Amino acid sequence: MPVSVLRNFVLGTLILIAALIAGGFLLPETARVERSTLVAASPAQIFPLVNGFTRFNDWQPWAKLDPGMKIERSGPAEGVGARQAWFSEHKAVGSGSLEVLESVPAERVRMRVQYTGFEADNTSTFTLQPEGEGTRVTWAYETHVGSNLLGRYFGLMLDGMVGKDYETGLLNLKLLAEREAGQPAR
Repeated sequence: MPVSVLRNFVLGTLILIAALIAGGFLLPETARVERSTLVAASPAQIFPLVNGFTRFNDWQPWAKLDPGMKIERSGPAEGVGARQAWFSEHKAVGSGSLEVLESVPAERVRMRVQYTGFEADNTSTFTLQPEGEGTRVTWAYETHVGSNLLGRYFGLMLDGMVGKDYETGLLNLKLLAEREAGQPAR
């Protein structure tokens, strides 16, 4: 192989790496996924299903992906300080923990989300807003990766990675809440 070809290959590779690094700094430090659905139940009827972890696995989508997932709960059963850690070898489930940081009855629950092996400031928020005769439930996930370049690129793919799971979870939550509220399934 001629020296000029090797030199051009190395130079091109270095330029590509530099462009990826520079491009990473131009990407946002935060990424957000948000989904919502209208539930034929009151905020007060839905709130206990999201305000802790006693009923969480009845509707969240990842429990069905790995029925053998190990769960450990600590703190109060619900509200601020309620905590759930999960351990799974299933790639789509992984391991991590959730902790309720904010609990406003029948309005909002905000949780810290931590994943084993991924350092970032992650939150998951459930917002309950009366709408007509039901409740608009919004489930949002936000991650703040700061200067982590790999995390910034990861943020570009976040919606595609978990958006469908949020839709499935909200559908499960809707069906559960409406069944418990005595509403016909729609």
